[in-house]
Amino acid sequence: MNQPHISADIVLQGLSKRFDKTLVIPDLSAHFRDGEFTVILGPSGCGKSTLLNMIAGLEEVSAGRIRIGDREVQNDEPKNRGIAMVFQNYALYPHMSVANNIGYALKVARMAKQARLERIRAAARVVDLTDYLDRFPSQLSGGQRQRVAIARAIVREPKVLLYDEPLSNLDAKLRHEMRMELSSLHKRIGATSVFVTHDQVEAMTLADRIMILNKGQIEQFDTPDVIYHKPASTFVASFIGAPPMNLIKVRGENGETRLTDGTLLTKKPRSLKDANDCLLGIRPEKISLCDDGKSDSDPVAVDILYREDLGSHTILLSRLPDGQEISITTPLGQSALIGASVRICIKPEHCHFFSPQTGLRLA
Repeated sequence: MNQPHISADIVLQGLSKRFDKTLVIPDLSAHFRDGEFTVILGPSGCGKSTLLNMIAGLEEVSAGRIRIGDREVQNDEPKNRGIAMVFQNYALYPHMSVANNIGYALKVARMAKQARLERIRAAARVVDLTDYLDRFPSQLSGGQRQRVAIARAIVREPKVLLYDEPLSNLDAKLRHEMRMELSSLHKRIGATSVFVTHDQVEAMTLADRIMILNKGQIEQFDTPDVIYHKPASTFVASFIGAPPMNLIKVRGENGETRLTDGTLLTKKPRSLKDANDCLLGIRPEKISLCDDGKSDSDPVAVDILYREDLGSHTILLSRLPDGQEISITTPLGQSALIGASVRICIKPEHCHFFSPQTGLRLA
């Protein structure tokens, strides 16, 4: 385990899954690149765990093909797919030591004892469990148990590592620590990794690329940077970010963007043609308070409805002149009181435009 694992790409072609009459995943195709850390992100019920289970062989495929490396595997047993999986619950054997939990699959495979012990020690070193090999699961913290589950997966030296919400049972501090450990682990072993979560922080910090699922369909599959700064749809825009991107009903005409009551909100990018009614997206942190008169944008008056002070910044829920609500994130030391009226400025280069009918990005 001193050398990087051999990894493999995963190709899904026309994959679908039906439970009785309910179509959960309709005709999905995707390519998970060799050695890449991909996160499948989406709300509960979007089909992300079902998709992972089909790759793992824990769910039958209703239609389509799965290729791992140079082999089609949709009809293969899980043990023959060259994958290992880390689950949400640790699924450790309580009567076995850490060492025996890690090496159980190797024992079942009848690997020679000395070779098995060497692999167990190597996996334990990777996840920093060398001093815990003689302990039992009941003597470990939640984070240590999850590391045992990860070691049990990587000890088999799989080409593909699958993670099904492995951090959701941990508290916030442990989740942060485990994210750093998983990122470091991926750099060391190099296996193709597919990680399922509903937590956007996990997705943004861990992924090389993120696949965002909505009702079993791919909304966007790209790098965290592109997904955050150029969301492909209103679903992605409203799912990523805390608080999420504001989506405001506007009307574009004569190079200007106006609210529904005619108030001028901002100039319109030249690349966007007049679209009449559309949705303008703006990240809360891209909205400026401009009561100092120094902004080169047209100020708009808003009323502060609610505020959340988070130490490093403040979130202001505000009402626009036409009654729509908008969130503003202000830096430390710059804020406004509930009930106050302030002026905000929105620059054209920070605006995103979406179709109100399809939700797709316009420019």
